[in-house]
Amino acid sequence: MERRVKKLLRLIGDKTDGVLITSAENVRYLSGFTGSEGILLVTHSQSFFFTDGRYTTQARQQVQGFSLQCFRDKWKDIGSIIKKLGIRTLGFESRHLTVAMLGDIEKQISHLALKLFGAELDGLRLIKDSGEIALLRKAARIAHNALQEVLPLIVPGVSEHDIATELEYRMKQHGAQGPAFPTIVASGVRSALPHGTATEKKICAGELLTIDYGVQYQGYCSDETCTFVVGKPTRRQKRVYETVLRAHDRALQMVAPNIDLKKIDAAARSLIARHGFQRYFNHGTGHGVGLCVHEPPVVSARATMTARRGMVFTIEPGVYIPGWGGVRIEDMVLVTARGYEVLTCHTKKLHCLAV
Repeated sequence: MERRVKKLLRLIGDKTDGVLITSAENVRYLSGFTGSEGILLVTHSQSFFFTDGRYTTQARQQVQGFSLQCFRDKWKDIGSIIKKLGIRTLGFESRHLTVAMLGDIEKQISHLALKLFGAELDGLRLIKDSGEIALLRKAARIAHNALQEVLPLIVPGVSEHDIATELEYRMKQHGAQGPAFPTIVASGVRSALPHGTATEKKICAGELLTIDYGVQYQGYCSDETCTFVVGKPTRRQKRVYETVLRAHDRALQMVAPNIDLKKIDAAARSLIARHGFQRYFNHGTGHGVGLCVHEPPVVSARATMTARRGMVFTIEPGVYIPGWGGVRIEDMVLVTARGYEVLTCHTKKLHCLAV
């Protein structure tokens, strides 16, 4: 935790006297606290953890390296500490600062100059340490084990909702806190919806079926997408699937330290375009995964970062044809010293169900 706080201080530099951390993910990353009410005040000489009476016992057990402060009137009490420290310029997480929160702060701490940090803090959780990587591997394995148990249940006539519910139940049975996001089970023409969360629609023979699923394990997320055919695939289904799989594999093989992330995106995108499906690939090729299921970096045409050892992100090209269906193939990868390691577990070869 001490190393992480030092990393935060390097990122904010001498631009402020201190910074307030309010997002749950960064509070957990920096202090170890897993509750829903926690705020950090970090200066170059002292660090404070604020919570209310519901969480003081939990905070004493979990929080490391911070002076524990229990508040009754949140912003009044935090403002009192800020005044005592003589802080004149205070940083905030701009992506987590609401208008209401800003109003409360300004009422109690009107003398402050506020400095908003957005992209500057993207580097805080960008590189995963060995402990984080172990948790991400475990999350991916739990998700895989749950899916393996559910696949035999997918037969014509069962609903998308039933499969999603069963999958989320098995995730918890295997040790997950729960799903990392609402499980996507989209069949037939609905598989053309990139975020087609499960409905009561019955799965039919001959349809494409996309399952985008992930677990949360000790705060860390997994994310994987598999597309299946229920029954025997048609020639067109095979063609689209093989195109997306080749794009996926081509992008995956590009992953290595110092490679521009936009080049990884271009590798997948150009192959899909070569096969005539460019207008049906309408999102980026990947995103970071960690304490959030979507976090920096992004792997897209607008990406500005290069791959660095310890980054974890997805590779997930897709083709979505309205009125017909879609295919997405997604793996979660770790950038290693010489290339990459795939953290997710399910094979991406075309898998036909209920045959």
